[in-house]
Amino acid sequence: MLERVVKVALALTLMMGVVSAEEGSSISETSPIFQSETTIRKTVQEVRVGFHLSDRNGKPFPGLQKNQVSVYQDGKAAGIAGFYEGSDLPLRLLLMIDASDSMTKGFSFERDAAGSFLRRVVRPGVDESALAVFSTKSELEVNGDASSPATLQRISTLHSSGLTALFDSIRKAAEVLPARDPDLRPTRRVLVLLSDGDDTYSLHSLSEAIAAAQRSDLVIYAVTAPDSKYVRRGDSNLEQLAKGTGGRVFYLKKYQHSEKVFAEIEEEIRQQYMVTFRPSGNTCGFHSVRIAIADPRLQARARAGFYGDCM
Repeated sequence: MLERVVKVALALTLMMGVVSAEEGSSISETSPIFQSETTIRKTVQEVRVGFHLSDRNGKPFPGLQKNQVSVYQDGKAAGIAGFYEGSDLPLRLLLMIDASDSMTKGFSFERDAAGSFLRRVVRPGVDESALAVFSTKSELEVNGDASSPATLQRISTLHSSGLTALFDSIRKAAEVLPARDPDLRPTRRVLVLLSDGDDTYSLHSLSEAIAAAQRSDLVIYAVTAPDSKYVRRGDSNLEQLAKGTGGRVFYLKKYQHSEKVFAEIEEEIRQQYMVTFRPSGNTCGFHSVRIAIADPRLQARARAGFYGDCM
C-alpha cells in the first residue's frame, strides 16, 4: 500500500529538466517545469497520435481537414474523436544534446544553432521546454525552462567528454516526462536529439528506448553529422528512433549548416497535426497505428503504434 502511495505522489511531482552529464548528479525537484499526471489507470483510454503531412516534394502541407484523415488500429478503422492543427496546440519540447567525446568535431556549430532554435520556437506562457545533456551519465536534475537565459548560457559553454549512454538517457527522459498534461489537453510532444547515434555505455537497448518514447508520445527529430559515403553504426540507431516515433533524421551537409537544419525542424513542428481516438478490443500491450490521407498526393508520417494500459 505504501509503495502505491509513493508512486502516486511521485507522479504528481513536477519532473522535467536538465540531464546532467557530470559525475554524481542526482534528481532534484526544486525547479519543476512539466507537471505530471497521476498514475491511476483507466480501462478506456483516448489515444493521441501526432503526425506530419507532406506533399510529393517533401514540403509540409497546411490546411488539412478532419474528413480527409482516417486512422487504423491494428489494421482496422478507428473513429476519430478529435482533430487538431499544430499551431493550435501547446508545445512540450525536450532538447537532448550528446556531449560525449564522439561529438567533438563541429559540436560548437550544433550547440549554438540549438540555442537559437529554442529562442525562436518556444512561446512564453504557451509552450514548455527542457534541456537534457548526456554522455556517460544519465542522471537527471530538474532545472527551469530550456529557453531561459541561464539555460541558453549553459548550452553555449558545453564541452564534449566521456562515453555515450544514448539509449539510457532517452529512456530516463521519457520516464519522467508525463505522457499527458494534467488537464489532459492535447499537446505536441517533441524530442530534438543532437547526436551521432552511437551508444557505448547504455544498459538498456535501442528497442527499450523507442518503447519509452512511444509511451510518452514523444516524436524524435535527430540532427547528426555530415553525410558520409560510409554507413555509420549510429545512423541506423537514429533512423529507427525517428521511424518508431514518427520523427525524422536530419543529416548535415556541413556543420556550418546547423542553423538551416534547425529551421527545417521548426517548420515541421509548427505544421504538425494530431488525431485522437478510442482504442477497441483488449488494449493491453503494443498496438500498431496507421494514419491514412484521402489525397494520394500527400503522405503522413506518424509513430508506429501505442501501448495500452494493462490492468
